[in-house]
Amino acid sequence: MANIRLYYYSQALRTKVGVNVIIPENTWGHSLADRPDGYKYPVLWLQSGGGFDYTDWQRYTAIELYAAQAGIAVVCSGTYCSGYMDTKHGNFKYFTQLSIETPRVVRHLFPLSEEPSKNFIAGFSMGGYGTLKWMLRDPEQFAAFGLFSGVKNIADLLPEKEEDSESFYMFASAFGCKANIENTEDDICFMIKKQKAAGKKFPKGYIATGQEDTHYHDNVEFMHKYRALGLEFVEVIDHGAHNWDYCDKHVKKFIDWLEIEDSYKRLSE
Repeated sequence: MANIRLYYYSQALRTKVGVNVIIPENTWGHSLADRPDGYKYPVLWLQSGGGFDYTDWQRYTAIELYAAQAGIAVVCSGTYCSGYMDTKHGNFKYFTQLSIETPRVVRHLFPLSEEPSKNFIAGFSMGGYGTLKWMLRDPEQFAAFGLFSGVKNIADLLPEKEEDSESFYMFASAFGCKANIENTEDDICFMIKKQKAAGKKFPKGYIATGQEDTHYHDNVEFMHKYRALGLEFVEVIDHGAHNWDYCDKHVKKFIDWLEIEDSYKRLSE
C-alpha cells in the first residue's frame, strides 16, 4: 500500500496545497512494482466536510484498508472553509483547484484511470454538496456518487441579502447571498434540471443519513426534492450521528456497493 501525502503548487490558488493519494497493493507485503504494465486504477475522489482538510479521511476512517480490499485508488482533497466554492469574496479558486487542477496533477503523477466507468465520487457533510456540484458539472464523467450525511443544496439555505446572514462564516465569505448562486452551476437543483434537459446520463447514486444526525430532517427533505427532480439513488436511512463513525461505516458500504470489477485488488491470503 502506498499512502502518499502530496504537496504541489496550485496555480489556481497561487499557493501550496495538500492532497492525499492512496494506491493499493494487490497482496500484503508485495511491491507495487508487480502491477501490470499500463494498468490504471479505478479511483474514488473523496470529499471532506467543511472545515476539514485532505488528511481527515485517513486519520478518522479505515479508508486505506477499504481501498486495498477493493483495489481502488483514493484521492482526498480539502477545501477547508471554502464551501466548495471559488469564493465570492476574495475570489479564492478552491473549487477550480479541487475539481480541475488536482485531477490533472495526480493523473500526471499516478496511474489513475480517466475512464468514466472507473471514476467515483463521494463526500461527507459539506463534501456532499461538493460531490453533487462536481458530479453535476459533467454527470457522464463518473460511474457513481455517494453522500454520507451531506445532501443539502446551499442555494436553498442562503439569505436573500448578505447583511441578513447571521453567523456562519463559511456561508458569508464563500457564497454571499442567494442571488450569487441561484440558477448557476453552484445550485444543485438548477443543475439537475439543466443536465436532465440536456439528456445527460447520470451516474448511479448512494445517499445515506442517520436518524440521530443533527441535519436528519433537512437531509430527508433534500432526498425527496432531488428524487422529484429525477435524480436516482439508493436511499439509506439508518442510525448514526453527524460524525466520522458514520462516515467510516458508509464509505465501506459505498465501496462494496460499487462492485468494482477487473481491479488489481488484494489477493486472498
